[in-house]
Amino acid sequence: MRVRWSRTDFLVLCVVLIWATTFSVIKSGLREMGPLSFATIRFTSAAGLMLAFVWILEGAPTIRREDWLRVVVVGLTVIGVYQALFTVGLRYTTASNSSLMLASIPAWTVLFAGASRQERFSALQIVGILMSFVGVAMAIRGAHGEFALSWESVRGDALTLIAAALYGIGGVVSKPLLLRYSSLRVMTMAIVCGSIFLVVVSVPELAAQHWDSVSLGTWLGVAYASLFGAAFAFVIWFKSIGEIGVSRTSIYNNLIPPVAMLIAFGTLGERFSPLQLLGAGIVLAGVTLTRFAQPKGEEVGQQVV
Repeated sequence: MRVRWSRTDFLVLCVVLIWATTFSVIKSGLREMGPLSFATIRFTSAAGLMLAFVWILEGAPTIRREDWLRVVVVGLTVIGVYQALFTVGLRYTTASNSSLMLASIPAWTVLFAGASRQERFSALQIVGILMSFVGVAMAIRGAHGEFALSWESVRGDALTLIAAALYGIGGVVSKPLLLRYSSLRVMTMAIVCGSIFLVVVSVPELAAQHWDSVSLGTWLGVAYASLFGAAFAFVIWFKSIGEIGVSRTSIYNNLIPPVAMLIAFGTLGERFSPLQLLGAGIVLAGVTLTRFAQPKGEEVGQQVV
């Protein structure tokens, strides 16, 4: 098995670190701000930034009429509905549990990519995915020797799992767009569409929010989540989908839980057991195997037009 490391791999690893940090940043911010309010401000800000970027770099972000439905679907599944479910879910569960629930994204992506016949998978990739899920299961089980899902956190984990399924759909739907447009253009218009949805559903919460009680630290968290966790990270992520494929990009999601758990341990005081650490190591091994196991007949790099 030949290992080929690329600039895309390095950039996706940077996104992993950013998103792992974002769990703790958002969890901390939700102490002072409602979940829909946080998500709406985060992505409307990111939409403005990305519109400016794409206009400067590429000109007007035009999309063909026949592609708009697909753009809207990506905007809702990856941004709008996904972020609403993820942010509300994070309010009712821990940053560590949330990151572990989102580790199911590769499984959803494999399911939808296979159903749509968009990608083929090798035996080694399947082994790597299974290893990743075994590691995730061990990490969850390692929380005090059981699946630590209290009644208060069940709703959070359930919402996060639904969000993960939606994200898997969005990744598959976006790939044909990335063959015709740049990742910057696709994600800019998707974030605009998703932000419109978030504004509509968050109006009551925005009106009820006590804005005078929001601290500078929370606003800095919103800025970080907007600029790095949304604008930068999503462009790189979908650029990677266009270059190395849906399944290989999405498998990097399984790197996020162990990193997020470490960050939550240091910043929020969340705890985990030796079994969880062992599970995180198995996740890393599964990610490595899946990333570098190339299916027959599939090209690793694909030109984004």
